[in-house]
Amino acid sequence: MEAPPANHPRQQSSRGDKIVDLVSRYGTIASLVTCIAVFSLLRPEVFATSQNFFNVLNQVAILGIIALGLTVALVQGLFDLSLAGMATLGGFLACKWLAEGTLSSPILAVLIVLALALAIGAFNGVVVAYGGVSAFIVTLAMGSILTGVTLGVSDSQTVLSGIPDGFLIMGQGEVGPIPTPVVILAVVAVVLYVLLEQTQIGRHMYAIGGNAETSRLSGIPVRRYALIALGISAACAALGGMVVAANLGVGRPQGVGDTYLLDSFAAAFIGASTLRPGRFHILGTVVGVLLIGVINNGLSIMGVETFWQYAVRGIILLLAVFAASFLVMRRR
Repeated sequence: MEAPPANHPRQQSSRGDKIVDLVSRYGTIASLVTCIAVFSLLRPEVFATSQNFFNVLNQVAILGIIALGLTVALVQGLFDLSLAGMATLGGFLACKWLAEGTLSSPILAVLIVLALALAIGAFNGVVVAYGGVSAFIVTLAMGSILTGVTLGVSDSQTVLSGIPDGFLIMGQGEVGPIPTPVVILAVVAVVLYVLLEQTQIGRHMYAIGGNAETSRLSGIPVRRYALIALGISAACAALGGMVVAANLGVGRPQGVGDTYLLDSFAAAFIGASTLRPGRFHILGTVVGVLLIGVINNGLSIMGVETFWQYAVRGIILLLAVFAASFLVMRRR
């Protein structure tokens, strides 16, 4: 029997699949490397410096903390839109309690805020899992509630003084040459990576995200995991909000978390088209955060107008969502 010609349709299809798979796995990383190379060539005296390297990491640290928590929820297919309200509330409460002397220990203030955020996130999970309401709607409503609560508790007044240095170090300190926010980001990334990749909880979360009904029939307590995922997402948002407050040195009652909501989703969806196409995962989100940070930093250094920076971020999110959706359908 004669061998099929070199341009046989099956061979072409196989070759095309390999190319698509290669691009889908490493395209985002290649884009990150390309952006770094281009900005380094255009402004080597500013962009390609160690000082700017740490500056980029510091700029994306808060976004990374929030986006990594969101990734845990997205693994199960849960959209958390309460992130902005939770981040604002977390940062404001910590500053208010410390400035007024309600709490004297910055560590205790951080822990109490994280516990409160976990409880709020778990409540979201209860409504989603046991009430049968879409996470999109529940968290959108909760975000509005949290914004209202923050404005009510604060009387729309910013906490400007009395915040102890022990709290401010979260946003302004350094560990050697590394800014403290970057250290916090690294710790969160490692903890959540281990949780999702190395534990039974993580394996169950991925199983639920793949097929909730099959997971339920396999004996996995599907409803319980919604509480865990949304609790972690809320806690990371609150932690990010506290780092913002510590960085600014003030407790703002509005507008803190809004800056990070869109970019958090963008980073997570970029991550879903990186290394493990069609799946949300921690390493992918880290790559997405870095890509957004490099682009924002590079465009700022190049003197690009702010409105173009917003447009670029929107385009990135659109492309990331399209790529992730395409890869999910291709896997099926």
